[in-house]
Amino acid sequence: MSALTAPAVATIPELLAHRVQQQPDDTAYTFVDYESDPAGITETLTWSEFYDRVLAVADKLRTVGSPGDRAVVLAPQSLEYIIAFFGALQAGFVAVPLTMPQLRQHDERVTGAMKDSTPVAVLTTSVVVDDIRKYGQVDPRQRAPKFIEVDTLDFDSPARPATPVALPKTAYLQYTSGSTRLPAGVVVSHKNVLINIPELLTDYYETFPDGAPDDTTVVSWLPFYH
Repeated sequence: MSALTAPAVATIPELLAHRVQQQPDDTAYTFVDYESDPAGITETLTWSEFYDRVLAVADKLRTVGSPGDRAVVLAPQSLEYIIAFFGALQAGFVAVPLTMPQLRQHDERVTGAMKDSTPVAVLTTSVVVDDIRKYGQVDPRQRAPKFIEVDTLDFDSPARPATPVALPKTAYLQYTSGSTRLPAGVVVSHKNVLINIPELLTDYYETFPDGAPDDTTVVSWLPFYH
């Protein structure tokens, strides 16, 4: 088996673009939704399909802010969550992945993170947007963020080219649980992630000196947020 090459890149969007160029028609992500149907509803995107959606989100974000601004991702577990996260990075924004409050749980954490990060946009979905609009009004002194429903964006238009943009060093803010104090945003840089990836691959595929085989599928039940 051949192994996927590890390109010399400086940012996560660069790595994504390389993967799209290398494997446009291969499966990028498959999400199985067991909440809507106990039997599981499967949705799959190739790398090129995924990239087109990421670019659409990035284009939309650029209409409401500038590189370095924060974009909160507040949506159910879904492919839209992943698209939103990468779309924020592609636009040069700092992503802020948060968990959806359920039965008033995590209310204070979401409110605290929204107030601290001062986002210009909240990336969400049409299913929950009405339930989370209240989190955009946590501080009357701050400009209310724009709520963007990722699943309603136009993904059927011809593929759009990636717009060059100077990316900030910070990729995303990972907020702590806030169980003993207010949530604090941990700064995670593009460099942090790109260093961590080969370390993980080394542990996962220690018997493969060249890294993960190109037919590798990784299955995860972990949430997309901390």
